[in-house]
Amino acid sequence: MSTNSFSYWLFYFYMADKSVSSLMSSDPLAGLPGALRLEMESWVVNSVKVKMIKKLDLLLEDEGRSNARKLFLVPIFTINSMVKRVEDNAPELKTLFYKELVQVIKEAGDKISG
Repeated sequence: MSTNSFSYWLFYFYMADKSVSSLMSSDPLAGLPGALRLEMESWVVNSVKVKMIKKLDLLLEDEGRSNARKLFLVPIFTINSMVKRVEDNAPELKTLFYKELVQVIKEAGDKISG
């Protein structure tokens, strides 16, 4: 996958106010074989969970940290499921969440192409 098409995908993923499922048609992980794709998607989701918890631990008091852990420490392994969970339960975190998601997806793309 070329860097330009990956950057183009990230731009629209980050800026668009659409559901992730409609954006996954140009998913950088889509070209991977099934098992590897699932593994990379799980890695992306788990990495975002860890980064969000670390960031929110620095910003929130005890009750907020507890709520953040309840939001992110769940057995979810797909990007669509994680996005839906954040949009449904914590829409105020969408900007920070999407920023982290885009960064981790970029890291995944670099690992795939690198």
